[in-house]
Amino acid sequence: MIKENDFVMINFVGRITATNQIFDLTDKSVAEKENIKGDYNFSPVLVIPGGNYVLKAVSDSLLNKNIGDKYEVTVAPKDGFGEFDRKLIKTYGLSVFRGNNINPSVGDMIMLDDRMATVLAINSGRVLVSYNHPLAGKELKYSIEVLSIIEDNKDKCSAIFEHYTGKKPDSVEIQGDSVKFTAKDDIKSYIKDGISQDIKKYINDKFTVEIIKQ
Repeated sequence: MIKENDFVMINFVGRITATNQIFDLTDKSVAEKENIKGDYNFSPVLVIPGGNYVLKAVSDSLLNKNIGDKYEVTVAPKDGFGEFDRKLIKTYGLSVFRGNNINPSVGDMIMLDDRMATVLAINSGRVLVSYNHPLAGKELKYSIEVLSIIEDNKDKCSAIFEHYTGKKPDSVEIQGDSVKFTAKDDIKSYIKDGISQDIKKYINDKFTVEIIKQ
């Protein structure tokens, strides 16, 4: 039975309840069946109940579940990506975009004033954008399959590394209180910090972490 701080691997499909539209998923077979294309990570994901790897409502739903369980959880807007705030809708002249070599279209997500915005409408040289998250105000439904619980510390470290970088490390070694990763790509310092902090928090607070580029 799953408890807080367990390392749980799951597959999930996330849908907007009102339309049944898929907005995120990890199961390639579902994507192929529903002709879903996009930048999705078609592999199981790590969830640590009590952590912040996914929405809290999804994370908490795993508590007391077992390997092999398949179930659905509904997430209200307040527990998902927040309520839709009309104060976060702004209007800009089209010249603002053209001056930055941007040709906006409805539905585009663009960077404005150092924030991500979604283009809602374009009319008479004016562009209506929303700084709300695209899923703000929407009830969500997740279909979840519990695949496994990671027990080995080396595998736990590898799972945390993959969560932060999107790739498995080339190697992981644990000697005493030292954890050493090797990877082909450069890892930004703030990502290294996140990996180190989570290994200390969820595995062993005495571990020191080193990430070496091959």
